[in-house]
Amino acid sequence: MMYKLLIIIFITFQFNLQAFALDNALPFVRLMQLNLDKNHLEKVEEIYDDHEELLSKNIVAIERLAISFERREKLKEAVEIYRKLIINFNQSMHDKIIQTPVNKMSELFYSSNKLPFYYYKLAFLNTQLFIKSHQYTPKLDRLKYKKNAEGFIVLSRKVQGDEEELKLLEEQLLEKVSTNEKQVYNGSWYASFDLMSWQNRFYLINKTTNAQFNLLSTALGACGGGGRKWQNSIFEFNLEGCLLSGSATVSSQDSSVTYQQSSVSELGVIAGPGFYLRNLSENVLLGFQIPFMYQKGDLTLPAGAYKFKSDKVFGGGYFFQSKFKVSNLFIRTRLGKIFPNPASQWSIGILYDF
Repeated sequence: MMYKLLIIIFITFQFNLQAFALDNALPFVRLMQLNLDKNHLEKVEEIYDDHEELLSKNIVAIERLAISFERREKLKEAVEIYRKLIINFNQSMHDKIIQTPVNKMSELFYSSNKLPFYYYKLAFLNTQLFIKSHQYTPKLDRLKYKKNAEGFIVLSRKVQGDEEELKLLEEQLLEKVSTNEKQVYNGSWYASFDLMSWQNRFYLINKTTNAQFNLLSTALGACGGGGRKWQNSIFEFNLEGCLLSGSATVSSQDSSVTYQQSSVSELGVIAGPGFYLRNLSENVLLGFQIPFMYQKGDLTLPAGAYKFKSDKVFGGGYFFQSKFKVSNLFIRTRLGKIFPNPASQWSIGILYDF
C-alpha cells in the first residue's frame, strides 16, 4: 500500500509541476501571439529564446515560433520546429499512423491531436524549399526536400488531409521537376559544312624603295568541320572549328603597281565559341558567334624587286547566326566580320547532329 501511495504522490507531483510550468508560460505565450498579430516576427523569436527552458515545454509557444519562422520565409527553421512538435509531443501516435495500413486507419488515431496540421505544414514547407532550390543548391538537399514533401503528402492523405491542397502541392512538385529538367544542359557532337565568301588584305613591298601596296583578295570556298554543343530548353552553347579552303582573285588597290592573280589557293582554320536562343521557336534559332581565323594565301610575286609583308592572316571578329531545322539537319546562315578583313563575311551551310 505504501508503495502505491508513493507512486500516486509522485505522479501527482509531476502533473502539478507541469501545470505550474504551463501557467508560468502563459504570459509569454500571450506576448508571442500579440507580436504575431502585430507582425513583429523577430520579437516572437526573441521572447522564445529568452525563456526557452520554460517555453520549450509549451506546445502553443512552439507553434507560435514555427509560425514566425514561416512568415519570415525561414523555411528550414520552420520545418525543424514542426518536426520537433511531432517528436516531442506526438511521437507515439505518429508511429501508430505510420505503421497502420490506410484501410485500417481509424479517425481516433488523429482526430484528438494536431498531427494532420503538422503533416500538411511539413508537406507544404518542403515543397516550397524544393521549388525555391536552384542549380547552386546541393543535389542531395534538393532530393531531400522533394522526398520529404512527397512523404508528408502521403501522411496527410492518410489522415484525410484536404485533397485539393495536396494535389496542388503535387502539381507544384511536378512543375519544378519539369523546370529542372529543362534547365539541365545536354551535350552532343555535330558536323558542319559551310560555303563561305570572304576578303583578305595582303601587302606587297618594293624591296628597293620600301613602298607598300595594298592587295585585295576576294575568295569563295568551303569550311568543313564540327563541334560540341551544350543545350537546354532555352540556350545552346557551342565550340566549333573547321578547315577552310578556297580560291581567290587577288588584285592591287594601288594604281602605282599592277598586280592581278586569279585562282589563288587560300587555306585556313576558323574556330570559336557561339550560342543560340532556343526558346523563340522549336525550329528557328538565332545567335551569335565569336570566330578566330588563321589563313594562308599561295601568292605569286610579280616580276621585279618585290616581297610580301606576309602571306598569312590572323584575326578575330563576330558573326550573327541563325539556323533552321529541316528534318534531322539544320541549315545555317552567318553574317559578320573578321578583323582586319576589309569586308563582311557570310556563309551558308548544313549541320548534322550525331
